[in-house]
Amino acid sequence: MVAMVNLVAGLGASIGLMRSFLFFLLVSTTLLADVRYQLRCEIESSDKVVSKSGALADAMRDCSSEILQTADRQMIRNGKSTQIIEFGTETTILIDHIKQTWTRNGAGQADLAAQAAMEQLKQMGAVFKMTSNQLTEKKQVAGFEAKGMASLLQMSFNFPGMDKGMSSNALMEFWVSETAPGAKEIMAYAAKNGPGASPTLRMMSQFLATVPGGNQLLKDGSALVGQLMEMTMTIETTGLADTLKLKMTLRAEGFDEAPIPATEFAVPAGYKEVK
Repeated sequence: MVAMVNLVAGLGASIGLMRSFLFFLLVSTTLLADVRYQLRCEIESSDKVVSKSGALADAMRDCSSEILQTADRQMIRNGKSTQIIEFGTETTILIDHIKQTWTRNGAGQADLAAQAAMEQLKQMGAVFKMTSNQLTEKKQVAGFEAKGMASLLQMSFNFPGMDKGMSSNALMEFWVSETAPGAKEIMAYAAKNGPGASPTLRMMSQFLATVPGGNQLLKDGSALVGQLMEMTMTIETTGLADTLKLKMTLRAEGFDEAPIPATEFAVPAGYKEVK
């Protein structure tokens, strides 16, 4: 039982870190024009470890999101939750549609939450290593030409109650387009404000600077400016009774550049604020 709890916690933390890279890429691409699109999620392969872990399976089941972004705010929402980021104040609003509650976190609170998540990983004995390289070949994603970068994140964990540690390799590919809707504004923003303009980018840069190979990833990623079109994560975890193999693909589609009304970013009526 202890090993199973640690499995869920460790793999959940690993998936959470993967998703933080997606959040990092989205928020660091602040736009000047309104854009709405879908991030479709496909789980292309998994095995019985996933089915045994109900918490992890639940987290992976509803991973598709709708993205709404203006010059001032960004929304990432699915059927269970919504996250709204206000760029000017660096404030994040988290809406839970199941509990019908919402929470407002300032920039300082977001930093503390990120530090707490990293501290949890350290307490698990987590060790990280990264390698990355820019991909020379381009490909078509949703009808737009995209350029890519590959990164390998190696993680190891040591849990109490387990005879041996657990290791995980996550191969990630990021593909961005310079011609898709919103790309022109993203590139102009990056050229004007520099790579440190986004608070999320600053936070991730601080983390990556402490990881072997992280600075190289930042260097490779600085050349990958444009609209995020696709991210693929192939994860293999060993050290368990079973080996976890999972491939997840997030792909952008259905771009709409019509003006987005401010009402889209409103907290639903009747939802209770949790402080």
